[in-house]
Amino acid sequence: MENELSRVVDALPGLVWTAFPDGEIDFLNHRWCEYTGLSVDEGSGQGWLTAVHPDDLPGLVERWRSVLASGEPREMEARLRRFDGEYRWFLFRTYPLRDASGQVVKWCGMNSEINDRSGFEGIGHTRWRLSSSAREDFRSIVDDLPTFVTLMTPDGELELANRQVLEYFGATLEELRARPSASTVHPDDRPDVLAAWRESLENGQPYEVAGRQRRADGVYRWFHMRAFPLRDTDGRILLWYLLQTDVDDRKRAEALLASEKRLLEMIATGASLSTTLTELCVSVETLCANCTCCSILLLNPDTKRLWHAASPNVPKAYTESIDGFAIGPDVSSCGTAAYVVKQVIASDIASDPRWAEFRAVALANGLRACWSTPILSQQNVVLGTFAMFSGKPSSPTREDQEVIAQITHLASIAIERAQNDAALKQSEARKAAILDSALDCVVTIDHEGCITEFNPAAERTFGYRREEVVGQQLADVIIPPALRQEHRRGLARYLATGEERVLGRRIEMTAVRADGSEFPVELAITRIPLDGPPSFTGYLRDMTERKRSEEELRRGEAFLAEAQRLSSTGSFSWRVATDDITWSAQLYRIFGFDEGLPLTLELIGTRVHSDDIPLFYEMIDRARGVGTDFEYEHRLQMPDHSIKYLHMVAHGIRHQDGGVEYIGAVQDVTRRRLAEEALGKARSELAHVARVTTLGVLTASIAHEVNQPLSGIVTNASTCLRMLAADPPNLEGARETARRTIRDGHRASEVITRLRALFGKKNATAEVVDLNDATREVIALLLSGLQKDRVILRPELADDLPPVTGDRVQLQQVVLNLILNASDSMSGVDDRPRQLVIRTERDEDDHVRLTVQDAGVGFDPQGVERLFEAFYTTKSDGMGIGLSVSRSIIESHHGRLWAASNDGPGATFSFSLPSRHGCLADGPSVGAVRGPSVTDAERVMRNVSW
Repeated sequence: MENELSRVVDALPGLVWTAFPDGEIDFLNHRWCEYTGLSVDEGSGQGWLTAVHPDDLPGLVERWRSVLASGEPREMEARLRRFDGEYRWFLFRTYPLRDASGQVVKWCGMNSEINDRSGFEGIGHTRWRLSSSAREDFRSIVDDLPTFVTLMTPDGELELANRQVLEYFGATLEELRARPSASTVHPDDRPDVLAAWRESLENGQPYEVAGRQRRADGVYRWFHMRAFPLRDTDGRILLWYLLQTDVDDRKRAEALLASEKRLLEMIATGASLSTTLTELCVSVETLCANCTCCSILLLNPDTKRLWHAASPNVPKAYTESIDGFAIGPDVSSCGTAAYVVKQVIASDIASDPRWAEFRAVALANGLRACWSTPILSQQNVVLGTFAMFSGKPSSPTREDQEVIAQITHLASIAIERAQNDAALKQSEARKAAILDSALDCVVTIDHEGCITEFNPAAERTFGYRREEVVGQQLADVIIPPALRQEHRRGLARYLATGEERVLGRRIEMTAVRADGSEFPVELAITRIPLDGPPSFTGYLRDMTERKRSEEELRRGEAFLAEAQRLSSTGSFSWRVATDDITWSAQLYRIFGFDEGLPLTLELIGTRVHSDDIPLFYEMIDRARGVGTDFEYEHRLQMPDHSIKYLHMVAHGIRHQDGGVEYIGAVQDVTRRRLAEEALGKARSELAHVARVTTLGVLTASIAHEVNQPLSGIVTNASTCLRMLAADPPNLEGARETARRTIRDGHRASEVITRLRALFGKKNATAEVVDLNDATREVIALLLSGLQKDRVILRPELADDLPPVTGDRVQLQQVVLNLILNASDSMSGVDDRPRQLVIRTERDEDDHVRLTVQDAGVGFDPQGVERLFEAFYTTKSDGMGIGLSVSRSIIESHHGRLWAASNDGPGATFSFSLPSRHGCLADGPSVGAVRGPSVTDAERVMRNVSW
């Protein structure tokens, strides 16, 4: 029994397979293995995928996974490799087998070849019976196959049919056996089906044929039918296997597409409206089985009445009796549809109240149902109605509605085209004026190729007067000699066969002027829709300037691409509403993506450095919300772990629809950034050198500041020992001297801490700095030295001074340098007090100013800028780096350092810095020595210009 069943499955006219619930293949029939050349072992599991065409494999796998997830029957298409290497298209049909609880326990499938997309099956006569057990096994396998499977005896009698066959025809196996051969086949297809079946019975060869089969509800559907014989070892036929595949949807789609193409060609070639609309009705009657006949009525917009334009198979008595009726809310299906501007379905005219006026004439002519749809222009103005009639009560199916939608669209095109043509015929005078003033050349010719019209633009372009060329052959006037014979052949071919090759299309060609010079033109030829012999209008445009402009544009694009490559700059556009992103080729190279790769913000984010991702998405959110220009810097981390620094500038454009589009440029500034970091490091080293150099100058002051608390510590310690040695010990006095010792120790520690902070070597950090406190610390460090040099220090520190943001040590270095310079400038002054004023105050534009004013020797006003040059000094033992470093530090804090001569003796040095409030608004950074790169990213993010 198993062998018999195996032969049955292997002989099925299709590639049969089964799979586990997870999609792993566990069975392949002999035909599958024979076709692909793979064994069962090779094709099992995932092995069958090797037979699928590589271009179809991703889509098929994705579709198969969705089928497994849905648990529902599905169809798929893909190409399978035959054993000889040729790929052919197959339709994959799948069906799930479920247990009692509804869980899928197995998948069954059959692959049917669809390279030849026409075919069906047949019906036979005498019977050859399988054993009952084999019949049951046959049903258990094929009942769940997603196709129709039938077994016939060698004489053509029905032996077995699977569940799909019985359900489609709505009959039992015995009832089907009792029916005449091919009784369910459409009468128009029955002769071909029977002939093919009888021929196969006679010669024992397989057959394929297409035909329509009547379903249990009376609806005909197209099927592709194939029959294959099963022979014994002696070559005798034991059974016929018939496979029927429902191809109705495909047939309908192909027929509808062919009809659309034919109708559009008629419209484009200027066929009369009556001919086009009649062909449209005939097409619908052929496509829709439920349609007895159909009609198209046109609406007179002035009288609001409907008139028949096409009704090839509607009874004449009916059309004559209703022609010219007025539309209204309850005037049959067509009159109501035109009035309410929506589809009206009368499933039964006999009972529909809207048909009261025309019910009798409709029923008398065998019309029982009418589905009417308004035909609308592009401006949604009613042009007419399209109606489908049926001889029995019925409603449109989904397929009917699809046809109605397409046909009404085509009808509107045809009607509007005809109306436009009519309007054109009524405005000859206006068209003549347009021709005369047209900037393009307009040339008309008759069916013999002779020029009948030559407008002024053509005269200017070709160098002929109209009277010179009218009546001349077009080929001899404007077509180069090498192309004239081809032109004549093309015109003759069209006149003889109606074959159109250039009509209705824009083509580029070469034309010739009266002086013999050739030039490029764009040509469009249309046939003039008039009765009589055909005539044509050609519209020509001199393309010389356009070609030159296109070449210049190509060169400009090439220059731009090269400039972007050389400057490491890419351009982009970003439509915020749709997230459509377009990049230049250079920007793809900067990010390391393949050119043309579809771009998303998520994909771009995969390249952004992990530390900068929050800033990246913050920038996106702000760009979505504001819609103005912005500037942004961030880093990329490439797949090879290298880091790139990018600088982006974008300009927001708001379109008429309110949508925002950013146009911008992105530059790879990695080299510049690395150079800046190197420069910053060098500046930091130089600043440290300057501080260390200053250390030597401050040796005396430092020693004084440290020795004073140390002396106190020694004195207090000695006193403490004497008090403890007294008899009795003076404990309270010893305790007090110990406290003074601790106090002096803290004083010494604070001095050392300030020195380490000032002269230590570390990276710059941005913090909130009280400039008054920072200045007082410097004064405390220098005070003893200043007193020794007889300098009278007068600090004038503002009480309401706002804080600044910057590196405390660097700012103290500047103050230290300015005070020491002021002290040095007064070292030789003996005729006046050596007065030094240190002043802090608010400055304009939300800034803070510090001024150091001395009474020293001053400087030459002509050389004030040289004071800040590196290695320029007025001191005999100076290095010339102090003021240069100081200016660099102040400028890196977005400030300014300058010098001015006093009205009297001495000079004043000042610097101005943005206050902390101004820093938050303007986004300063500590640039003398850059911190970690993420700090810079944050700084730039704060400095975004909106």
